[in-house]
Amino acid sequence: MNVLFTWDPPRGLDRVRSCMDGIHVDVCADPAEIVKRVVEADVLCVGHFNAEILAAAKRLRWVQAFSGGVNSVMFPEFVNSPVPMTCLKGSFDVPGAEHALAVMLAFSRRLEYDIRLRPKRMFEITEPLELHGKTVGIIGLGNMGMEIARRCRAFGMRVLGISRNPRAASDDVDRVLTRQQTPQLLAESDFVIVAVPLTPGTEKLIGEKELRAMKKTAYLVDVSGRPAVYDLDALVRVLKEGAIAGANLQMIPPEGSPLWDLERLLISAHRIVSHEQYDRCVEMFCENLKRFRDGRPLLGLVDKAAGY
Repeated sequence: MNVLFTWDPPRGLDRVRSCMDGIHVDVCADPAEIVKRVVEADVLCVGHFNAEILAAAKRLRWVQAFSGGVNSVMFPEFVNSPVPMTCLKGSFDVPGAEHALAVMLAFSRRLEYDIRLRPKRMFEITEPLELHGKTVGIIGLGNMGMEIARRCRAFGMRVLGISRNPRAASDDVDRVLTRQQTPQLLAESDFVIVAVPLTPGTEKLIGEKELRAMKKTAYLVDVSGRPAVYDLDALVRVLKEGAIAGANLQMIPPEGSPLWDLERLLISAHRIVSHEQYDRCVEMFCENLKRFRDGRPLLGLVDKAAGY
């Protein structure tokens, strides 16, 4: 089995090469060179991937994305091809859930004031809040959303959630709402956590109307890591006006963006990762290689039509 990585991983190649017999692993991060080497590949672990690479991959039988999101490689030629794709959804649930709790605690315990004012050698005596008894609304009850719900329940929070597919309430979620009931979730929640993939259906999911439907005392927490899910111009306006209490985004704004200057905005440089999560990703790929060899169902199978 010939496996081609179309990017250069920082570690884990030795583990992949030793996970089973009969495997040859090649690595190439140069797009022009990938087109030449992909001819012999049975499996791609992407990285770089486009229509030119797909057309040259005459032996290709499976594509593994070394990420949770796959929107960047959902080009029409691949979506319409019979080649299956898997991703690493599930591997990011723990760091995503821990980050969501960390952000909620930072806001509720007023740590953002401490961080912002320390360089000025100042403190602002602002009374903290408890998470206990507060309502959290989770938009996206997938693997990560449910992991967040379990942790919020442990803090004594009331949990609302929106699920794309019908799902009953459980020990971890008090009420499961539909997409059409989003305004109700926004109006009732003290913390709104967005945990959706980026698809055509979620682009600009959180716009001005949604932001203004939130409580003035509520916080927005992003664990999707996809800025395109938000109307960022609307978020700037809402935060400047104090129409919501604060927000956290997983992104690095471009130079000169007004996002840098918003005191109510906590910017995180894509913190939904961890050392342990990366190792889980490597092990998941190794497991999938064995499953592929044995003809067993693959983990993290992507619905290419749905986009995740």
